[in-house]
Amino acid sequence: RDHGCDWSSDVCSSDLGELATAFNDLDSSDYVDKYTKNRIIKGFNSVIQLKEFYNPKVFVNLDKKSKELIDKGINKLNPVELIDLNKGLLKSSLGDVADPIDKWADANTVNVLYDMEKSGIDKMWVGLDDFQEGFLKPELVEKANELGYLIGTYDSYHSIHKPGQEKWSTAKFSDTSLYENATVTNKEGKKIEGFQGAGRKLNPTLAMPSVKERVSSILKTGLKFDSWFLDTDATGEVIDDYSKKHQTTEAEDINARIERMEYLQKEFNMVVGSEGGNDFASKSIAFAHGIETPSFSWMDDDMTKNKDSEYYVGRYYSSNGGTPELFSKQIPIKDKYKKLFMDTAYTIPLYKLVYNDSVITSHWWGWGTLKIKDEVENRELYEILYNVPPLYHIDKNEWNKNKDIIVKHTKVWSDFSKKAINKEMTEFKILSNDRLVQMTKYGEDLKVIANFSNKEVNIEGEKIAAKSLIIFEGNSKSKYTP
Repeated sequence: RDHGCDWSSDVCSSDLGELATAFNDLDSSDYVDKYTKNRIIKGFNSVIQLKEFYNPKVFVNLDKKSKELIDKGINKLNPVELIDLNKGLLKSSLGDVADPIDKWADANTVNVLYDMEKSGIDKMWVGLDDFQEGFLKPELVEKANELGYLIGTYDSYHSIHKPGQEKWSTAKFSDTSLYENATVTNKEGKKIEGFQGAGRKLNPTLAMPSVKERVSSILKTGLKFDSWFLDTDATGEVIDDYSKKHQTTEAEDINARIERMEYLQKEFNMVVGSEGGNDFASKSIAFAHGIETPSFSWMDDDMTKNKDSEYYVGRYYSSNGGTPELFSKQIPIKDKYKKLFMDTAYTIPLYKLVYNDSVITSHWWGWGTLKIKDEVENRELYEILYNVPPLYHIDKNEWNKNKDIIVKHTKVWSDFSKKAINKEMTEFKILSNDRLVQMTKYGEDLKVIANFSNKEVNIEGEKIAAKSLIIFEGNSKSKYTP
């Protein structure tokens, strides 16, 4: 989230410098290590997004498609067309050294999707951290559509950065007047800072034209996204704007957010989600992100700043060009945070008791199902007990490493969720003195009893093994141990 390089700016300059350095290292080395390979690939991913890439003195052997795109006018190309052109230009110089263009990036994208589908995972939401990922590999979107998976992109209208100084793509707007004319002022007359103190907070009541422009420009490329994730819109972070030229109230802020979410839902038939799932957004979203396991790493420097700590969550970097450490690195967490955020003895599914049949809730993206050491079993039990979809960050390596765990758990969860999702959660009950045996009921005939303890228990005439659960449906029952 909140990163990436914009295809029409110099945001990628660091990647380009890295590419030049990698080639210099290549010239002076007899062996190409993985680190250098990844730097080169990352650099290529950046340069093929640039309008300045085409040089007629360098690229002389052009195929028909490349010639047609150049004749159309580089400044008139949409992002997918521009990247297609630059892929063709790069291939024209690399020749047989490179695979056919339609195979580029398959190993980490469409091949993984195919294998997941073959493994029996028939329903899935695929979320990209940036719409530019779709520009780079439109085949990924096509294959997700073909396999019946929902696929969507991260998007945000929370922050706007000073024109020309944008730190991430969603904080850049073609209407550069917004920075001065559409940002929120507090009661003391000062502009409210954007995310992480960068830029300013954009007033939702003045953002709708830019929302329509961005969404339509992405979809006009031909990418068939059928889902959209709007960061922060449902968190409840609503503010009075005291700007003299556009004073707005919290109520108007909320209504503007609802209009934004429902625009995507109604205009494009999107499955829309947001972070937080606040009550005012419950009719406008299909999924709420971060309710089940909230973001809490910011509470402790050992998790976010101390890279030598065993609790450090990891960098937004991948040594193999795939899933960043922030998501793939498995870590323990300190006992006080485990008690606060993981201990099922204190879990009460209040949100689910109200919204199970209308809003799907998930973990915050930094705390995927497999992220926390010694908690994976508990979290898998929790996901079935409370009808919470498992969350994974997947590339080729992560899929191959965790495939058996993912397939086994996803099958049980999916079979259960298909029965529970359209029903109200009608009951929640604690069945043991230590609060570690819990029951949820969905409708009249679907029930789960989960044993989070380390010993077998006998509850309601059923023996339930340690770290296991039983699903009851009418007169039938099935047992599951993660």
